[in-house]
Amino acid sequence: MARYRVRGITVATAATVDHAIFAVWNPSGTKRIYVLELGYVATVAPATTSGLYLRRITARGTAGSTATPAAPNSEENDAVPDSGFLLDLAAYSVQPTLAAAPGMWLGWNLAAVIGSGIVYPVAGRGIVIPPGTGLAALNHTAVIVPAGEVGVVVDD
Repeated sequence: MARYRVRGITVATAATVDHAIFAVWNPSGTKRIYVLELGYVATVAPATTSGLYLRRITARGTAGSTATPAAPNSEENDAVPDSGFLLDLAAYSVQPTLAAAPGMWLGWNLAAVIGSGIVYPVAGRGIVIPPGTGLAALNHTAVIVPAGEVGVVVDD
């Protein structure tokens, strides 16, 4: 198993509940991946009620941009991910399909200052992403989540 660190810039979301900010998508038909850490840091001041939460997705949607991991994203700088996982970023023209279950854990509110955000190191082996599914960070209120830096650490 190899560890990958991937980052990208996401743009502002629509002022809509459950609008995707970013997602990790596992396109593999056979391989599980493990999200070990994820983060978002606002590049402009968010509204006072803006924030995000995590939820599993069952279809990818159409992201505004995608960060595709390459060998240099590997901690050993030697191979692309076996799963072909992707870091999708807003703005989505077609939203991902949300899993029927509600969101995972509590959400995070963002402070109304530039640079506010979250870094979430996942305990244990990480959040398992089965083949053909993903994990999205979603807007939890009907206000815009601003553009920001996004980063994930994934074992593949």
